[in-house]
Amino acid sequence: MYSTLINLFNENINLTKRILPDFPLQQHYRNECDKLKQQLNSSLNEEEQLLLEELLETSAYEGTYNDYEAFIAGFRLASLLMVEVFHNQDHLLENKEQYLRHFIHRPYS
Repeated sequence: MYSTLINLFNENINLTKRILPDFPLQQHYRNECDKLKQQLNSSLNEEEQLLLEELLETSAYEGTYNDYEAFIAGFRLASLLMVEVFHNQDHLLENKEQYLRHFIHRPYS
């Protein structure tokens, strides 16, 4: 555990390489996206091309923000699971009754 914390502190852990593997299907979609962007760009005037570029950049920023929020939510969930598994402390949940109702997917009576 301390080894991981030390490496994280020293920025020796690069999650990007682990999160973004180069799967063939991923590469296919990347190529398809580039091809469609080129086709669209060739049919636009200069002002429209700039607008398209701005749209794509803004969309990428939004995606980054969503990834950031998903990472935090996943980390919190994993931490909660670790606490529950290793310490059997499910009473740490803010509202255990609501959690259990949601878990079993039926109304509480």
